[in-house]
Amino acid sequence: MNTPTPHTSGRDDWQRDGSEIVWRRIYGPWRIEARCPVHAPFNGPSELSINLNIGGDPEVIGKLMNEVEETDGIPASLLRQIPLAEIKAGARAALAKQEDRAMNEPYPVPARCRTEEDYTLLVAELARMRATGTTAPQGELAGRLGIGKATMSERIKRSKELGLWDGQRLTEKASAILTHWHQDQEGN
Repeated sequence: MNTPTPHTSGRDDWQRDGSEIVWRRIYGPWRIEARCPVHAPFNGPSELSINLNIGGDPEVIGKLMNEVEETDGIPASLLRQIPLAEIKAGARAALAKQEDRAMNEPYPVPARCRTEEDYTLLVAELARMRATGTTAPQGELAGRLGIGKATMSERIKRSKELGLWDGQRLTEKASAILTHWHQDQEGN
């Protein structure tokens, strides 16, 4: 029985595809693909797929079809070859690059917070400012918005009440809202 061998292009296997990063590799007649949402609250793939990937020259098609017929579909040996640890490590590295780029762009915090999304943008901006080394993010953001420090404190308190901020980082609820916000932005 033939064991498919990976064919890579010698470059980074991760590429951006809308709101996801995607890892692709060809193993004989099979294309393996792992997808990771860029704004998910986790760093690993959320989807892994194996598809028949036959096309091109009739001679090549015949050879690859023979491999598929020999294994009667996806072979177990192929499943053992999928480098899940490498995929997860690559996803973390690729997502870190995405986050580094995102850290340079401030979130558009509205002058008045009315919705959960508004409060999420507020705490996401505070987290971004903190991560980029701002020593007094609350005071700086209050100044940028033209509001007092007391008003900023009330907004932060309200974001905690809404379950969006734990005092140090975004909650899962806020991360989900922020993921949806990013998807909406990319759709525009």
